[in-house]
Amino acid sequence: MRPTSSRVAVLHLFHEFPHEHMTADQVFRRVPPETEQCSLASVYRALAQLLDAGLITSAWIGEQRVVYELNRGTRHSHLVCSDCGTICDIDDNALESQHAAIAAAREFRYASASLVIFGRCAQCEASLDSAVRRAGAPHGVDRRA
Repeated sequence: MRPTSSRVAVLHLFHEFPHEHMTADQVFRRVPPETEQCSLASVYRALAQLLDAGLITSAWIGEQRVVYELNRGTRHSHLVCSDCGTICDIDDNALESQHAAIAAAREFRYASASLVIFGRCAQCEASLDSAVRRAGAPHGVDRRA
């Protein structure tokens, strides 16, 4: 793979933010503006080539949304908050073993799995609980006070 300015800029971005999950548009907006000939189309091409080379990974996280992240050498799944969109990695070897066992039990040779669990993060859950308590109190008075 030839190291074009857009490929180098995109890969550098993933190394700069190794634990972030970014859409193609987010990557495009974060690429330094001085990057030579870097359009959204060139970012998509760079992402596809970096995926093919195994330098980054991608995950579908619902609503036709794909995020990309640095390939850190370990497989993992994701938790996605349905309210704020926060994405958390699930690094669980037992879960990975379970994926392999499920495949083997059905005579499949396990290659990979993609698991995304949707729910509500602790911060959004706390905000919701707080809003519910306020709504239940007369005239917006918090009963905990």
